[in-house]
Amino acid sequence: MLNPSHTPRQLNWNRVLLNAFWIGLLVHTSSRMFNSLILLPDLIILGVVILLEGIHKWRPKLCEVSIMVGSYVISLFITILIPSNIQASLLIMLFPLLVSMIYLKNSYLIASTAFSLFYMIVQLSLPSVHNHIVWSESILISIIFAATALTGFAVIRRGQDLIRSLENSEKSEQDLRIQNIIMDRLSKIDALTDLYNHKTFHEYFSWLIDHQQSNRFLMQLAILDIDNFKKVNDTYGHGVGDIALRQVAATVLEHIGADDFAARYGGEEFVIILTAKPLEASYEIIERVRKGIANLPIPEMEGKSVTVSIGMHDFQGAESKNHVFQKADDALYEAKKTGKNKTVIL
Repeated sequence: MLNPSHTPRQLNWNRVLLNAFWIGLLVHTSSRMFNSLILLPDLIILGVVILLEGIHKWRPKLCEVSIMVGSYVISLFITILIPSNIQASLLIMLFPLLVSMIYLKNSYLIASTAFSLFYMIVQLSLPSVHNHIVWSESILISIIFAATALTGFAVIRRGQDLIRSLENSEKSEQDLRIQNIIMDRLSKIDALTDLYNHKTFHEYFSWLIDHQQSNRFLMQLAILDIDNFKKVNDTYGHGVGDIALRQVAATVLEHIGADDFAARYGGEEFVIILTAKPLEASYEIIERVRKGIANLPIPEMEGKSVTVSIGMHDFQGAESKNHVFQKADDALYEAKKTGKNKTVIL
């Protein structure tokens, strides 16, 4: 797992900076080879870049700090290689300041500024350098350093503001996405039973019927209705009736499979769509549901239980949605008429 301060974006910047180091090294080495002169500082710079590459690969959490330190070392040795009579050599020490801006951290910029200014003061105090640089040039170089540092702080502050703005925007977007998920769930789920609702059932059932045209699969529809539910409400109250509805829904969910679908159709009526199973297997599931409901006492009903009558139809492959539903509903009517607490297949 990545440390929060080492996001993929940050690691990508580490890679970009290392690539810049390699390009700078290639340009520098090419110029030195052109003059047929390779010195120990050149080899040290090469070694530093190789070391940074190894840290990036095997110790990515240390890469950021290592690149900052490496920028100090590389800048220092480049200035050693540049003749002291070249005034621009001191400006090489701006390199750590520019690197620190990439990371948008004030601590890096402060350290880089202090390091660069200290090195500049030491260099300007040396007689060999002092004789080649007039005071006006020294002042100009100091102004450039100060302006770069101040610009760096402004860039870092602006960058941090943008990051905070982006984080707030992402958080708002995430909150909105969560709200949409919640609203989508509320629009599809029956609040009392936690099953899908009437509207979602019709949408899903229509999709399954349409899908059958191009990809045939086994499917059955079962309609459940709680027997004598009005009597439950009249005897024990609607609160207990709600408990019975939730208990029936929980029993349905307990027995159906992951490929199946259950919804509260309305009132005390439920629907189950069973897929990818032959009629015999689906019938066994429905029977387990029926028996499970009948054998589950409800304490609020003095330990009594409710029963359900079930009508079931096996989809034949060329039937319309309305025809399938009507056949299951006719089977439910037959179950009610012939004694209740049973499953009838038509």
